[in-house]
Amino acid sequence: MSTADHSDQLHSQAEIASLAGVSRATITQWRRAPGFPSSEGGGGSELFRRADVLAWLDARPIPRRLLQGDPEGTTFGARARRSRVRSTPPAADAPRPETPETQPDPRTADHVRELMGQLCDRVRGAGSRVDYVNLLVSLHFLRRSGGDHWNDIVQMSATGKGSDGSTALLKHIAAAVDEKLRLLGMRPAMHEALVRLEPRTYGDLRHVVRLVGELGPEAFVLMLDEYELLAGLDSGEFFTPRAVARVMVLIAEENRAADAPMGIYDPYARGGELLAAATAWSAQQGTAPRRMRVRGLTHGRDTAPLATMNLTLLGARPSVRVSSGAPPWTASGAFSAEQFDLVLSNPPFNMSDSTGEPRAEGGWPYGSPPQGNDNLAYVQHVLSTLREGGAAAVIMPNKAGNSANRSEKRIRQAMVERGVVKAVLALPDRLFSHTSVPVSVWFLVHPSQACDEIAFIDGRQVGTPVRGKRALQDDDVQALLDAYRGCLHPGDNEHNPAVPTAVVAKESIRERDWSLSPVDHIDTHKPCRSTSEAAHREALTILELRTQQAWDADATAAWALEQVEQQGALLDAVGWECVSLSDLCTIQAGPSYSLLKKHITTDGGVRLLYPQNLREGRLAELSDDRHVTEARARSLERFLLRPEDIVCVRTGAMGPPALVRDVGAGWLMSANVIRLRMDDEHRARVHPGYLAAYLGRPESVAWVRDRATATGAPSISAAALGNQPVLLPPYPEQQRVVAILDALAAQARAHIHLAEAVTHTRAAVAERLMTSDLDAATRLAGGGNS
Repeated sequence: MSTADHSDQLHSQAEIASLAGVSRATITQWRRAPGFPSSEGGGGSELFRRADVLAWLDARPIPRRLLQGDPEGTTFGARARRSRVRSTPPAADAPRPETPETQPDPRTADHVRELMGQLCDRVRGAGSRVDYVNLLVSLHFLRRSGGDHWNDIVQMSATGKGSDGSTALLKHIAAAVDEKLRLLGMRPAMHEALVRLEPRTYGDLRHVVRLVGELGPEAFVLMLDEYELLAGLDSGEFFTPRAVARVMVLIAEENRAADAPMGIYDPYARGGELLAAATAWSAQQGTAPRRMRVRGLTHGRDTAPLATMNLTLLGARPSVRVSSGAPPWTASGAFSAEQFDLVLSNPPFNMSDSTGEPRAEGGWPYGSPPQGNDNLAYVQHVLSTLREGGAAAVIMPNKAGNSANRSEKRIRQAMVERGVVKAVLALPDRLFSHTSVPVSVWFLVHPSQACDEIAFIDGRQVGTPVRGKRALQDDDVQALLDAYRGCLHPGDNEHNPAVPTAVVAKESIRERDWSLSPVDHIDTHKPCRSTSEAAHREALTILELRTQQAWDADATAAWALEQVEQQGALLDAVGWECVSLSDLCTIQAGPSYSLLKKHITTDGGVRLLYPQNLREGRLAELSDDRHVTEARARSLERFLLRPEDIVCVRTGAMGPPALVRDVGAGWLMSANVIRLRMDDEHRARVHPGYLAAYLGRPESVAWVRDRATATGAPSISAAALGNQPVLLPPYPEQQRVVAILDALAAQARAHIHLAEAVTHTRAAVAERLMTSDLDAATRLAGGGNS
């Protein structure tokens, strides 16, 4: 597949003018016309999705005076399509479909370990480890995609020299991958990450290019593992383990009526791991990925390019859209009108009891979900996107299966009675990075395949400790699949005692209050004597990992502090300047309360950012966060937050501001916060991380407090805040400061996790010491009394 013929690609305004054979001024006029597609920002320019533009141009005939030899009645859409055919290059850049599971090269893992070792710190400099992984992913994608880009990079790496050569090569890599992403319908995303890197020597960067050139196709998923490990703590996001994704695909495929899925969808795609698992499985069954509709909706601006690259390397023609903040079940949600053969998702969920009343808005065929909890809203959306004969697998918190909320109970009842729940699989805890939440997988089918019984599978005891988590090995995946098949065909499969199962009729489920939790339907056995010993060994494994991570963080922090001592806190005053905050940023206060009060809801929608969401210089989601309706959020679009915005308290207790990363992006400001957004012309002058850190200094916070009026509550105006002086060093020095501060922040987080592991180990040790000999003691006591 050539990326140049991808139907989802993005075009600039100039490209649209060229395709339609009109001037850019005409495009500017068209943008004022009703129905013209909205733009998608990216890479400092506005971009428009090709399919949307062509659909609009199809309804616009070319005036006679502009026909240019076209037959009368020709539309601008038809002309644009012909222009695309004439200008489309040969498919020399078609990625070779990857098959990472077949015969992996053992050298690949060794090379990835080398790339993530000392080379990482030598090449990233003041950039983050995530920036460095983005470099590796970009290089691997360009190399495996084919075409001239990789050859150009190899040639540049062989001839370049010095820091200027490093900068030029990094910019060339970023431009090449961003252009490919744009042609795949993804907003340019790599330039900002790659230009933050500062290789110590050009030879280090050249060595990275050489090693990436020797990697096998399985390297991409290894890099994704590193990305998640490094980025997850900051974003609060995590990927679905590949083994779990395989289980979901294999069991869901058992439930589909058709032979091969031609449409796959994930309404919360994260890093695209579920879509990749389904695409790879379909390819193994003989279905060409390029013939499939692969659709994903993700909230992660940083992970969306990774998903697109991964799926493209598998041979698919993916369409991965970054959510605008609207839930996928709303009319404005991408792909909401399409139906699919296979739907897989690991959506965000609410772990607490659902207490809200049923929401009034929206159409819900199985019952209205409670306000403030989208667990069963996602389940119903997944069911609504299934075409006849289709099947789905959705990860849900265990609490969703037996919550006492009346609305959720009615939804479960309706789903069971209509026969759309085929099976529920309980998974072990600690499968996911950075969270130990226990979950289940709900396997669903289209109502046309209604079933009278539900298979419950208890897989909580499978898996082995690996790097502080539990991991499903190949044998575990097969055991879960066999357990499910055993439910469908009793007697055909040997019973595995580690995976208890039960097939339950609707009447029995009704008697258990419509519970969809396996533990309510499967008789649990008394834990064996070795349970406490296994828990003890696992706790020690986690403790060892956390200790190693803390040592690594300590070493990085020590290196960062050593740079301060060697280079001095301030190298010199050359190039430093003192500027007012208003000279660097556009300062925007939140909307007045009168614009929000009638639209505040707990029924989903767009999250509102309040001062209490700012916690020690970071943004945090709270269980009692309030929202506004989608319609109101769209009308107040100018108050929505983007990554790299800085938010401060406007009214209330003044504290350090917070930098918007993934958490906070797409939220709407409340009246009591204020936003700083870097002006485009200053982005090469000011590092947002540096500015956030500078404004978070005690002296800077005190400056704001001193100028905040104190009538009822302290309050700072945008004008007053804009007068705050900022001491601004040259950009490279800002990057050095951010790298040092980030290293110290990572050290603090690592020790928090280490403390949690020590506490967990203490509990496991106590359990082993106090209960491991209970059976023996009971026997001795019995013998003594006889």
